[in-house]
Amino acid sequence: MAPFRAWALPVLLAIGPLAAQAASALHEPDPLEEVKAAIRLKNFSAAQGDLQRLASAGNGEAQYLLAVFYLNGLDGPRDLPQARALLEQAAAHGSARAAFSLASLLASADPPDPQGAARWLARARELGFRARGRTPSGTPAHSPEPGEALLLPASQIRDPQVKREALWLAASQGDLSSLEVLATPALVNECDEFGRGALVRAAEAGQAPALSLLLQRGAAIDAADRHGMTALMLAARAGSPEAVEALLAAHANVNASDASGNTVLMHAAAGRSVQVVERLLAAGSTVAPRNAQDWSALDFAQVAGANELALRLREKGALALQRSAVRESSLTSVQRAGQGRDLYSGWPDLAVAAARPSPDLLQLLLAHGADPNTATADGMPVLTVAALAGTPESVGVLLERGAQAALPDRSGASPLLAAARAGRDDIVTSMLSHGVSADGRAEDPEPPLVAAAKAGHTHIVRALIEAHAHLEARDAHGLSALMLAAEADNADELRALLDAGAAAEGIDKAGRTALWHAAHAGRTRMVALLLGHGASPDHADAAGESPLAAACAAGAAESVDLMLAHGAHVDARTAHGDTPLLLAAGAGDVGMVEHLLAKRADKDAQNDYGDTALIIATRAGNKAVVARLLESGASTRLRNRDRLTAADIAAARSFDAIAHALTGV
Repeated sequence: MAPFRAWALPVLLAIGPLAAQAASALHEPDPLEEVKAAIRLKNFSAAQGDLQRLASAGNGEAQYLLAVFYLNGLDGPRDLPQARALLEQAAAHGSARAAFSLASLLASADPPDPQGAARWLARARELGFRARGRTPSGTPAHSPEPGEALLLPASQIRDPQVKREALWLAASQGDLSSLEVLATPALVNECDEFGRGALVRAAEAGQAPALSLLLQRGAAIDAADRHGMTALMLAARAGSPEAVEALLAAHANVNASDASGNTVLMHAAAGRSVQVVERLLAAGSTVAPRNAQDWSALDFAQVAGANELALRLREKGALALQRSAVRESSLTSVQRAGQGRDLYSGWPDLAVAAARPSPDLLQLLLAHGADPNTATADGMPVLTVAALAGTPESVGVLLERGAQAALPDRSGASPLLAAARAGRDDIVTSMLSHGVSADGRAEDPEPPLVAAAKAGHTHIVRALIEAHAHLEARDAHGLSALMLAAEADNADELRALLDAGAAAEGIDKAGRTALWHAAHAGRTRMVALLLGHGASPDHADAAGESPLAAACAAGAAESVDLMLAHGAHVDARTAHGDTPLLLAAGAGDVGMVEHLLAKRADKDAQNDYGDTALIIATRAGNKAVVARLLESGASTRLRNRDRLTAADIAAARSFDAIAHALTGV
């Protein structure tokens, strides 16, 4: 396997000051405080020596930090194999961040290792990792929890890609000390694939001092992203008077508009801040412009329910939406009013007629030779226009006159898929009655049945089932309608799908069944229904996590009881050998630990790393879980793969109260 790319871990690298401490459940001293102090002082040699000692003693956080040292060559050359080995050790000792880091490394390797990445990502989730957003490689992106320190000072970040990511994070967090180092002329205007850089991130987060610093360093004040959004628009929409003031002081364009014609004032109205709107009006923002759909700033304020703001805009002369009327003075064309902007500008007459509440004009135009397969200027077929804005009768007329149901819009969606997503059950029924395939087109972004299930449109799901839609159709993630209904707690949909013959044991791309999804979401009703239709509580996913384990992770005791009553193995193991009890201990869920012990779970089960529930709870500093396990008779003598007992780990982490409970000393 080729070397890993360090930029796969941008959020593991440091910007800004290190947090003073990580409070444990027992509020005990952080054994890594001296190490962190050395890092703050850039004394990496001393820090690395202490990390080596603590890592050898089995301290998972020390192993993780030491891995970061090797990844970035902080005190010597980069050593990726050593970094990976340390990350594996840290993950084995309960570090969710380390497991996620391994997933990121494998996903971004050259060539990538998707199976390995999926395995470690599953392990990270087992350990309680929660992600927000996605990285360019497709894995979930970790952003710091409140108080979580990133590890390196900005001055020590060497990788250009990481520097860029660090700059953006510093901008969004308002970390001025890091921005002082990172906001160089070469980086300050760097953008991501969506055209967004540091300035817009600071604006969106309302970080006024960061905006001022970035502008001083040469950030382009009116630079727009791919959607035409400027920093002032984002600050206005965020409702941040301070950020807006900082941008206006740098002469930002107060009347700029984005790709959809939305002005700065419209974004401010959507953000509902009277103070921001007043400041923009004082700076010269005008209320006259309308966007591509003929909305004014007043329309945005009204939709947002900002009554005071709407009143202020009316005082400035703003008008609400004015749609042009369609007149039927001609049998072969659509006449539009000449006043104001034309909402249907560029649309063929047939498309305008298809959006009307009556099919009469549509029929007349078709009778005079209009093409039923024409499209609007933005690529929307007339049949899709009718499906979204017209009537079932109009859809029927178009299909009878030869409109092709397989013509997609620009997103690739067929008219049936568009109607299913929009919840137009009357349109879907009309299409199906005219012979349109219930599965849409083969190239649809997702099957209509799946789209309807995602949106909770139960009537459409039933109509598609009756029209013999493929029940095992999947979206890009391998999710079926049954899985989505189970996760959403939609009993009507679930019953309809099961009664029609949907496979209870079908799996998604991660190997997860509908029962797994229901258990993971804590949907006890769905769990009961699926078990009643033969779903297996022991059908594990690709990471070896069974529905029972998923229910334990969700703290769903009733679901756990149901699955145990249906023969689930209380000690079923994941791919890493974790039992439900070990997972519950790792999650710190003392109630679930109690529940599983009452169900005779093996209190001394060891996973592939030799960890017991007691060792895992000790490592996390969870006094309540440790106490309950000791009460149950859990062994204090068992050692993990590093030959460490729970007492050894408690001592290494200075968890004195737990160490006393374990040893009596």
